[in-house]
Amino acid sequence: MKQFFRLSFFLCMACLVFPFIVAAQAKAEWELKRDKGGIKVYVKDSPTSKIKELKFTTEIEASLNTVAAVLTYVEGYDDWVYSNKESRTIKRISDTEMYYYTELKFPWPFDNRDLVLHSIIWQDPKTLAIHSQTNSVHWMESEKDGVVRIKVADLHWAFTPLGGGKIRVEYHMVSDPGGNIPAWMVNLAADQGPLQTMVKFKEMLEKEKYKNARLAFVQEMK
Repeated sequence: MKQFFRLSFFLCMACLVFPFIVAAQAKAEWELKRDKGGIKVYVKDSPTSKIKELKFTTEIEASLNTVAAVLTYVEGYDDWVYSNKESRTIKRISDTEMYYYTELKFPWPFDNRDLVLHSIIWQDPKTLAIHSQTNSVHWMESEKDGVVRIKVADLHWAFTPLGGGKIRVEYHMVSDPGGNIPAWMVNLAADQGPLQTMVKFKEMLEKEKYKNARLAFVQEMK
C-alpha cells in the first residue's frame, strides 16, 4: 500500500512538473528575427540572462583556408567586425590558439566596451568543418578608464563544407554588454551587429591575402 501511494505521489508530481518543463523548452526554441541577403538571424531566451542568445546562418563560397585565415588574423578585425575600434593579439600560443583584446565603439551616451578573449580554432577530422570557440578571460588585463569591460562572452563559429566550394556558416553568441544598457534595448538591436559583421566577412573572403592563405592545420574537401 505504501508503495502504491508513493508511486501515485510521484506520478502526480510528474504531471504537475512536466508541463512546465515542456513550456521552458518551448521558450528556448530559436526564433527567426531577420532574413536578409541570404543571412538568417535567430534569437532565443537565455536561461541565465535577460539578454537573448543569438545565432545566424548563411552559405558562402570560399575555401576553408580562406575562412580560417580571416578568423585568425586579429589585427584585421577592424575591417569586418561591427563597431570594432581596436583589436590586437595579446599572446599567440600556436597557429590555433591565442589571447586577444578588442574594443567596441558604442553610441553616445554609452561608454565603449572592451573584451579580453581566449580563442581556439580547430578542424573536425571527419566532417572537415572548421570550428572556433572564443570565451571571455576578462581578468587577464586591467580595465581601462571610461571603457566598460564585457565579462560574459561565449562565441562559436562553425564552417561546414557542403561540396562544390560552398560552406554553411553558423555563428552562436552568448554575451552581455554590462553597464547601464537596459536588456530590452540590447535585445531590440541584437541582430544589427551580427548581420553587418557577416556582410563584411563575405567581403573579406574576396581579398587576395586571405584567398591565397594556406594554414598548416586546415585540410580542404577533395
